[in-house]
Amino acid sequence: MALPMMNTPTYSLVIPSTGEKVRYRPFLVKEEKALLIAQQSEETEVMVESLKQVIGGCVLDKINVDDLATFDIEYIFTQIRAKSVGEIVELLFPCDEDHGEDQDKAKLKISIDISNLEVEFPEGHSKKIDLFGDVGVVMKYPSFNVMSKLENLDITNVDNIFDVIASCIDIIYQGEEIYYAKEQSKEELLDFLYNLTNDQFVKLQQFFAKMPKISKKVEYNCPLCGKHHSVTLEGMQSFF
Repeated sequence: MALPMMNTPTYSLVIPSTGEKVRYRPFLVKEEKALLIAQQSEETEVMVESLKQVIGGCVLDKINVDDLATFDIEYIFTQIRAKSVGEIVELLFPCDEDHGEDQDKAKLKISIDISNLEVEFPEGHSKKIDLFGDVGVVMKYPSFNVMSKLENLDITNVDNIFDVIASCIDIIYQGEEIYYAKEQSKEELLDFLYNLTNDQFVKLQQFFAKMPKISKKVEYNCPLCGKHHSVTLEGMQSFF
C-alpha cells in the first residue's frame, strides 16, 4: 500500500529576463538535503549543479535552466527559498567606525523580506548596442552555465574575456540585414570583435558591467554611535 503524500502548494512568478510566467512549488526535504551537501562541499561546480537541479525540479512549467540568465536563476531560487524556508532572513550590518572592543556591539540585526526582492534593470540598459554607422549587435545575457564556467577561468587572460563576450552575441545587424550569431563560427565572431575600436568595445563591456541584478537598499543607524549607513545588497550571495 502506498504511503500518504502531501500535496504541495503551487505559486507563480515572472522570469525577469523574458517576462514568462511560470508555476513553482517549495523545495522538499530531499532538495534541501542536496543544497546542504553542496554547501558543505564548498565547490562551485557542485553548488551550481544543485541549484540547477532544485530549480528544474521546483519549477513546474517547462524551462531550460541552462539558458536562464544568472539574475533569473537568483530571482527564481530566492522566491522558491522564501516559500520553502521562510520569507524573512536576518542579516547583521556593521558600523564602519572603529569601536574597538565593542565592534560586535555596533552590529545591527535587520530582518529582510526576500519575497519582495526584485531584479533591478539599470536606467538606459539595453541589449541592443549601436557600434558604428548602421552596424550594431543585439546581446543576450550570459547563461548560468557561462557564468559558472567563468568562475573557473583566469579573467586576466584576454582570450577568456573575448570568448565570453562572443558567446553572448545574439545578432549582428547592418541596417536591415541581420546575421545570427548561432550561424557564424566562433572565429568569425572573434574576428568581428578584434576589429572594433576601443570605444566600440567599451560599449560591449558596459553591457556586462550594468547587467540587471537582485538589489535592495538598506538604511540603518549604528546602535552605539548613531551613525547613519546606507548599504545596497546585490546578488543572491548577499542574502544567504
